[in-house]
Amino acid sequence: KNVSIGGIVEPSAKLKWDKVDGAVGYKIYWRDTTSATWDYSRYVGDVSEFTLKGIVIDNYFFGVAAVDKDGFESVVVFPNSVFR
Repeated sequence: KNVSIGGIVEPSAKLKWDKVDGAVGYKIYWRDTTSATWDYSRYVGDVSEFTLKGIVIDNYFFGVAAVDKDGFESVVVFPNSVFR
């Protein structure tokens, strides 16, 4: 929910999001801009922001999914704003 992205002038992608009720953690997804499916993912735990070092935001699409206690994931939410 309310995912934003940063890292425009850095070799890292920074993502922030609002925590949602019932989530015990979050999973970040990213894919090449020419890929139709998610190429990569990383479970980042119960946090509301994370930096993917060495990942340039111009080369990928990003999304975040909430994960519940049973391991089920929400729909992946794309960033809807940019921060510096």
